[in-house]
Amino acid sequence: MGKAQKRTFKSRTNPLGTATVPGAATAVESKDDVPVLLKKLSSSDASDRVWAAASASNLLMSDDETVRRMLLSNNVISALVERLSDSVPDVVVQVSGALYNLAAVDHGAAVEISRRNIYGAIQSLIPRLATSIDGIIKNNEEGQRLGDDGRKMVLLTTDNMLSLLRVLCETVPASVKQVNDMALIPFVISFFKVADRLPPSLVQTAGQFLHTLTDENTAAKRTLLGHGDAVNVLFNVVKAQQLGAETSADDTAVVRMLAGAVLMNLKDVAIEQLETEADKRGADVSAEDAQVWDNMTRAVLEIVSGFISFDPHEAAARALHLAETIPVADVIAAPEASKQEMELDRLGARMDYIQMALELAANIFTDEGASAEDAEKAESESEDTAEPADGNGSDDDMGNDEDEEDDDAEHEDDGDEGEADLEDRDADFDADDMNDVLCDEGAAKKETEEAVRQSVLGVFIDAIVPSLLRLAEPTVAMTCAAESARLASVAEDFAALNERALGCFNNFLLVIEESLKAWFRMHADRVDAWWRFLIGVAERLVGSAADADPAAADRRLRYMVLDRAIGCMWTLARGVGGEVPATPDQIEGLIFVCSTAPGHALRVKAVGVLGNIARRQPGHVDANRRIGLFLVDHVIAASLQANAQPGGTCAAVEPVAEALDLLFDIYGDMAYDYDEPVFVREKLLPRLRQMLAPMRSLCKTVDRRKHRSLRDRCDLATQNLRAFIEYKATERK
Repeated sequence: MGKAQKRTFKSRTNPLGTATVPGAATAVESKDDVPVLLKKLSSSDASDRVWAAASASNLLMSDDETVRRMLLSNNVISALVERLSDSVPDVVVQVSGALYNLAAVDHGAAVEISRRNIYGAIQSLIPRLATSIDGIIKNNEEGQRLGDDGRKMVLLTTDNMLSLLRVLCETVPASVKQVNDMALIPFVISFFKVADRLPPSLVQTAGQFLHTLTDENTAAKRTLLGHGDAVNVLFNVVKAQQLGAETSADDTAVVRMLAGAVLMNLKDVAIEQLETEADKRGADVSAEDAQVWDNMTRAVLEIVSGFISFDPHEAAARALHLAETIPVADVIAAPEASKQEMELDRLGARMDYIQMALELAANIFTDEGASAEDAEKAESESEDTAEPADGNGSDDDMGNDEDEEDDDAEHEDDGDEGEADLEDRDADFDADDMNDVLCDEGAAKKETEEAVRQSVLGVFIDAIVPSLLRLAEPTVAMTCAAESARLASVAEDFAALNERALGCFNNFLLVIEESLKAWFRMHADRVDAWWRFLIGVAERLVGSAADADPAAADRRLRYMVLDRAIGCMWTLARGVGGEVPATPDQIEGLIFVCSTAPGHALRVKAVGVLGNIARRQPGHVDANRRIGLFLVDHVIAASLQANAQPGGTCAAVEPVAEALDLLFDIYGDMAYDYDEPVFVREKLLPRLRQMLAPMRSLCKTVDRRKHRSLRDRCDLATQNLRAFIEYKATERK
């Protein structure tokens, strides 16, 4: 299952506002202009250095890749890093912004920046920035000396520095240790102590930095946990309903969520430290200490719930309007257009944070929901209590058949006496006894419901899932990816939002499947509603692709989201043993997806959904026939035939192996109502016999040295196919 994929923040217009330099270059006439520009970076004239730094920033962020390559080939990175020590604040602001923007959009450049003593250059600036920020907050002599422009330069430089370090941590793994060694945590955590007196965007940048630094970084986690009152400061921010009179509700929510995200990163090491201390005392972790972190988890989920209450359809319509009305001219060259650009950037930033909230929710539920021991215990008790009502034993009971046979042998001479005893026992079990059993079962189910309601699962179901489903709905932006660069960016953002929401929902379903299947059985109405929702998402995506010939960009985004939606269907169908309300038309739609999927990953998911639907019984013989024949003829046989052709190869090994594994389960018992009319009458056994040799050949096409797990799965499927053929050949004899 694992955690949600780490969300990296998109490079966007600096929310504090960039320091615009009149006349700064936005284009170069020839490659000879580049050395001239770079030479001015080291000019003795401060105004020349400011102009050159601003020009380099503009050019590095332009759409002209040729200009960027010319700058990089002329060693612009070294020149910019060198200017971080400039005595003129305007130069440092422009240079730090240029380095951040470059690292955010060019991985190769990020690697190069990390090699150019960037950490030492930034470290040398920290004491001066810390003193200036302290003066700004206290409005003392230092703060007053800076003036309005000076204060803006300090805050912009700090924002750029932290953003640059965050991007380096995200893109250059080796940089994490370097940033650890910079010992920046005291400096950064101080922003949260005075969050009401700093620009919210700077505190948010600090939160992003800490969240990235403490992600799977034990050294940073221990440093933060050991730094004075850092944890209490973050706890207080999470609890705060308002950071300051001038801080908006949205900005407050972002800062609170980031503080909570950092605390969630720290939680595993914090609990580990509590356990170590308790072991030294020969005791358990106190309930009070453990409850502090549990309460924090719930508080973070509540923040997430409020933050993701977002209407994606309204936002998509607004974003498309903004993207379509922004003039083609460069924003720097046309300042009058910047308001629209900035609103679009703010909307994009909000969506970045929503995706982070979804990642946070998914990871909280994966970590916390799966350990809902009380709910699991209640589920187990519910199942145990229910056994007498249906007369069926558990799998463990089936393991005692040998003992039961011995008991039968001991009493085989008892004759009618044994039957009489059985009749007496039957007579003793009356309506009152049945009522007692049903009451016990009802009580156990009620206990399960209460345990769920009190757990993270309950919070998730009530507060998070409804918003997830709303965010998962495709918007009008999905069809605009090919129309222009700006529209493509909007389409990408909203498709990523759909994908992340569905991924978070899938994490939720996986935890239920693995730990609390009884909950599915008790809430068939929710299962039906979720199935219909997921089908609706898939139909919208597939319908658009099937009814027209969409551009490649649109098609890529559709299939990106569709892959997640089908994955959710697979988890849901698997969790309920295929008992989803799939109609014949929906089955045909899934077959269409499986047949037209652009990659084998989506095809495997579609095969998984279909195979689980085929397990429904009784009363679904026609559906079973349609799916069973499709899996045999079009997924397995067609792939094996393609592999058998001269020079032919079959790259889709996973769908074949998945289809075979499902067939073994679907037709594993002749007692199933569809086994005789489908498996026997459709002569699937002879077809499977013919596939044995081609399956061996298919396995040989998978290089064990490069793809060991895939080869092992293919070999196992082949072995199981041989055993299954032998079993089915004798099953009815």
